[in-house]
Amino acid sequence: MHLITHQQKKNMLFLFMGLFFLTMSATDIYISSLPEMVRFFGTTPSMINLTMSAYMIGTAITVTFIGEISNRFGRRKIIIFGSTLFSTAALMIFLAQDLYIIISLRFIQAIGCAIIMVVPRLMLKDSMTSQEQIRANGILLMGLIVSPAVAPILGTYIDQMLSWKYCFLFTAISGFSLSYYAYKILPETNTSPLQKFANPIDYLTIYWNIIKSPTFIAMTVIYCCGSGAFFAFMGIASYLYISDWGIAQEHYSMLYVFAAFAYFVGNMIMQRLNKKNTSPYLIIHKGVYSTTIGVLIITSSLLIPSITFKIYIVTIGMIFMRTANALISPPTQIMVMKLFDKHSAQALGINLCCAFTMNSISTWIVTALPLSHYHSLIVVSGSLIAICFTTYNMIIKKQISNQT
Repeated sequence: MHLITHQQKKNMLFLFMGLFFLTMSATDIYISSLPEMVRFFGTTPSMINLTMSAYMIGTAITVTFIGEISNRFGRRKIIIFGSTLFSTAALMIFLAQDLYIIISLRFIQAIGCAIIMVVPRLMLKDSMTSQEQIRANGILLMGLIVSPAVAPILGTYIDQMLSWKYCFLFTAISGFSLSYYAYKILPETNTSPLQKFANPIDYLTIYWNIIKSPTFIAMTVIYCCGSGAFFAFMGIASYLYISDWGIAQEHYSMLYVFAAFAYFVGNMIMQRLNKKNTSPYLIIHKGVYSTTIGVLIITSSLLIPSITFKIYIVTIGMIFMRTANALISPPTQIMVMKLFDKHSAQALGINLCCAFTMNSISTWIVTALPLSHYHSLIVVSGSLIAICFTTYNMIIKKQISNQT
């Protein structure tokens, strides 16, 4: 473990929290403009949602190998490269006129996102204990908490005053600023870089040993399905609330304030449990049941004829699901890295790859199903949480029993 000063740790956490906010806001900031983009390009919701799916697929592909690249070339320069690439792609999206070019640029932007999602966690692993990492990851996720509360509202006003395109200009300017800050303050924590990459066969062997682990599979499935269910909500919510239920764009953007508060509450619960040395398995247990309750609440809205009450019930269900994300995400990722300590970069990479792939599929398929927006949300989120709950009870619950 590479020791760094307390001030360096504070600077790193502040930078990483900002970068996490940036990567999340890259979607949050224009999410309330999705129906307008459908009209602007004269296309379908499923085509517009490809701007989100491409972002997640690009992230999913890159996270599988970016950790090893940082093992070889160092964490610092890779993070600076990633944030700069992310910001450059955002600037080019602002200038682009063709939807297919924008989708392609979102894929390129995702490479920077993947770097920001993986490498900071490896820097924390380089310099902190497991318990410190869980606490630090919780602090990092504040960026993910703030983004859904601030970015949609900010994006709504940018859209109304200028255009949805200026959301990407704002992202570019913010990204270049953080890239410069990273250049100024970021230390290098990888003090023993690889001298050369291993043989491809060796990497395949490592990946195979990781993915055949039942615990790894269970952790990853739980994380993917819990995250995917919420992203199904994100993918359909603007069409459902604005186009179908007639909610004003600025009022709809406030929905994500509730989502952010829910994530904050979940994060605080997770931090409190971690401080009491609660087993990560038991923290995940609470997350799985919270997200299951959320989906059941959303499904129960089928029994309510009033649109107004449907809106309230679906929103309450979303709040439970988002709270659960904060309980599930940090413990599963830390446990995955701990399970394969020597190959933590590859394990985290596969874990995140699966999660972003699931998020990508969820945001696209929820608009592609031949169902109403409302029923598509129930089908997709309900199916994913059924898998999450079943996997937990079949595998992870046994791990808890073995510890008690």
